[in-house]
Amino acid sequence: MKLLLLFVRSSWLMGLVSVSLGAASGMATLGLITLIHHALSETATQSQWLPAAFVGACIAVLVTQVSAHCLLVRLSQSTAARLRYELCNRIVNTPLCGLEAIGHWRLGMTLGHDVSAITDALTGLPGFFANAMVLICGLGYLANLSLPLAAITILLAGVCVATYLTGQRIANRYLRQAREDMDESGEQTGAMLMGIKELKSHHFRFLDFFYGVLLPADTNMRRNLISGLSIQGFAHSWGRLCLFIGIGMLLFVWPNFSPVTVATLTGYTLTILYLTYPLDGILGWLPSLDAALIALKKIEELGLLLDETEAQTLSPVTPPFESLQLQGVTYGYTSPDGHGFTLGPINLTLSAGDEIFIAGGNGSGKTTLAKLLTGLYVPHQGRVLLNGEVVGDYIRGNFRQLFSTVFVEGRIFDRLLGVELNEARLRHWAELLEIEDKVDFKTGRFDIQKLSRGQYKRLSLLVACMDDRPILVFDEWAAEQDPGFKDVFYRQILPELRQRGKTVVAITHDDRYFSAADRVVTLVDGRLDTHAKRIAA
Repeated sequence: MKLLLLFVRSSWLMGLVSVSLGAASGMATLGLITLIHHALSETATQSQWLPAAFVGACIAVLVTQVSAHCLLVRLSQSTAARLRYELCNRIVNTPLCGLEAIGHWRLGMTLGHDVSAITDALTGLPGFFANAMVLICGLGYLANLSLPLAAITILLAGVCVATYLTGQRIANRYLRQAREDMDESGEQTGAMLMGIKELKSHHFRFLDFFYGVLLPADTNMRRNLISGLSIQGFAHSWGRLCLFIGIGMLLFVWPNFSPVTVATLTGYTLTILYLTYPLDGILGWLPSLDAALIALKKIEELGLLLDETEAQTLSPVTPPFESLQLQGVTYGYTSPDGHGFTLGPINLTLSAGDEIFIAGGNGSGKTTLAKLLTGLYVPHQGRVLLNGEVVGDYIRGNFRQLFSTVFVEGRIFDRLLGVELNEARLRHWAELLEIEDKVDFKTGRFDIQKLSRGQYKRLSLLVACMDDRPILVFDEWAAEQDPGFKDVFYRQILPELRQRGKTVVAITHDDRYFSAADRVVTLVDGRLDTHAKRIAA
């Protein structure tokens, strides 16, 4: 039902037309079989209208098949585009903590493999209805030739379809497990690509990873796929063979029990042979349907269709910033083994024009605090106040528009997005960061290929400065810069941002530059230790 709903939502009119054209094509082809049957009979050999009718039926088959195919191509592509759009929109509106729990590799598999599986099934949906209609009409034609033979044919077909569906159910057990294994295989392949330097520099680590992690994950997926697809192939072949068994029984067994004319046998044989095509189409589409249902279930399990998304109402005007307060804010993690970490309770005030440094050891909660400050995480307890007003669900989207962020695991795109191109300002920041060769000042596009980590972070900083938002949050930006650029960051960039009226929150370990901040906030095991300092005149 959900698959049919996707089909209707994509374009119910186009789907209805394609189904109708497919049915018309099947009927025209069935008409060809009928004309051939008439031509083979003795009474029709001299008929003058058969050649003209045959040519007309051929033209009808060509026109309806080509038209149905073109509509199916358009329908499948529009369905895929709509589905990808809806999934991307749902992903963007899903809470960040939920996306992090899912993992970006699983999200990538959903947008790639699962969307393709659903699209393939939707593409064949009109053909399924058309083939079903042809089968029904074909059985009606057989009943017109001989009602007892039609009853035997339907009974035999029912037995064959039942055995085929049993095989499909067995195959689906393997295919569902293969889809689970695909996530694991994709995750480990991604881990290999991300850790290629570590694997290249440690041969035994590579061997252990390849034979102990990557290869078993791929082997499990491959074994289940082979088993499932093999059973599917056997069931499909059995379904087709049943029709020929029926023809054999018709030719060699039935005449022994009941007399039947040669014309009836000929008509039955031709019609059943033709009906192998639509039946083969239906049996061939059912695995696609099963794959699509597995994909839909996978999407639902990820929470991208069923879970509630964040309620956001974005205003075209960014709210003013005067102060930001965290009052008793806590946020906790729980690992599968039962161990956890809790940040807070945090009490922190940030005023317009402040320059605050956040320090602390690894795992002390610095990045989590930054995500709470910027509204990417929702506190488990406590309140966040903007200008004295509580930041609730319905204004959190607007609240986030106050921030430009550069996270450790952040991503930059290959062009400026969401801001008006100001060539002079773009050139200023690019020259200050010494990345002029990576920026096209006319188009705002970036060359992000073959960047060092330091260059990548500098380009991220450029984008944040071009956003021109009131609060900038830098997550260990200077950690991967050489000493010269660290000095540029603390002695030139931060003072210039202050002159422009910006508020800066920087996560840093560079204690030699702590004097550049108004305050240094130290996190120790998720708790704050605040030291207020005045900037030297």
